Amino acid sequence: MYHPGVRRLLLIALSVALALVALGREARANSRFPASNALFFSPTDPELLLLRTTFGVMVSPDRGKTWDWICERSLNVTGDEDPMFAITPEGTFIASTFGGVAITRDRGCSFSHAGGEPEGLVFVDVVARPERRGDVFAFASSFDFQNDAGDLFFRSALYETTDEGRSFTRTGPFLDPTLLGETVDVTATDPDRIYLTTVRDYQTSPKGVLLVSRDRGKTWTEDAIPLEPGERAAFIAAVDPKNADRVYLRTAGQPEDPSRLLVTDDAGKTYRVVFRAQSGLSGFALSPDGSKIWVGSTTDGLHMASTTDFAFQQRSTIEVQCLAWAPDGLWACSSERSGFVAGVSHDEGVTFETKLRFCDVRGPLTCPPGTSTHVECAGGGTGAAAISPWPTLRGLLGCGPDAGTDAGTGDAGESAADAFDAGGGCSASTRSASPLVAALAFAAALVAAMRRRR
Repeated sequence: MYHPGVRRLLLIALSVALALVALGREARANSRFPASNALFFSPTDPELLLLRTTFGVMVSPDRGKTWDWICERSLNVTGDEDPMFAITPEGTFIASTFGGVAITRDRGCSFSHAGGEPEGLVFVDVVARPERRGDVFAFASSFDFQNDAGDLFFRSALYETTDEGRSFTRTGPFLDPTLLGETVDVTATDPDRIYLTTVRDYQTSPKGVLLVSRDRGKTWTEDAIPLEPGERAAFIAAVDPKNADRVYLRTAGQPEDPSRLLVTDDAGKTYRVVFRAQSGLSGFALSPDGSKIWVGSTTDGLHMASTTDFAFQQRSTIEVQCLAWAPDGLWACSSERSGFVAGVSHDEGVTFETKLRFCDVRGPLTCPPGTSTHVECAGGGTGAAAISPWPTLRGLLGCGPDAGTDAGTGDAGESAADAFDAGGGCSASTRSASPLVAALAFAAALVAAMRRRR
């Protein structure tokens, strides 16, 4: 995922080139490796799961027995952003996107965006209150302007809905415009406490900043997050369910760079390092009582520790791309090389039961005609939208008769990676001798250098 300010700036520049070459929406290339990278659970329906991937969202109505696909275009997102989701007690999905807050009340068939002040802002994170899951905070951080000295300024604010996404209200004034927003989290023991992570001077010498509110977002205090050379940001991994002052943060640079897990026991005044990873920490989970912790990455595998001593021990060598604790066990996103892209462990991470491989996805989510998912994902529209992108995508994933010539020679992840890296994705290839397209590719490469996963 890109830093929102960087992406907004590049979109302005790239839009000119896109207009000149008349590239339509169908010509976008999703050049990311197909992967799963986040899991979301319903607070009231134990069967309902969402799995975020780099090419859309998978939804399961039966705790992972079956999965259906919601394409990116239904949410009006592109392949370079990773929306965060909150599922409310009524079953509403609320997602942070670079085009606003996306909302669906029919489990993924029809998406709309929140109106009013939040409309069109870049949203980077959402979180539901533990004790009132219908109350959701959405964190916006958009590029605002650049001064003559080249300094970037942002328009960042926290919004809250107390009616499951029907309306959003800004909690307080806009934040310091020198800060670029990253993540938001709330506490289970202090209903008025909110944490934000932000970055100052990220384009030159990034400085991590933790903002703490004790009055539900009306005012904020600021404390530094210690970053090491190469680290560009810090993301909130969790707040201890029993102690509002204990916060876990993951540092991040490039995905392949080392990462650290930090813990503060005094709401950001001081920190200690409890785990160092060889690459970006892409997975974190905390037990409901806060006594056990799991972390992982694609190179480090899965590690577990008690939160009394943080003596981590490796539990598995799977490629960890996300972690989430649920009543039935420890859930993980991984790669086809690990045997699953979504799985659950009933022995605290030693073994995993496969819940999904990409070739098991049934296809686009079945939705009524006229809904965004039916039109954009299932070919329910007219013209170009009358052709579903699913058969092409399934082939790129190395699945079934639509697979490319390399299908069957390796696992689905490898076949898909070859196809996506060739400029495939869910849309047409952009390989061309055009200088403008070459310029776009160069700019995309620059942006890719700053991609990070929340």
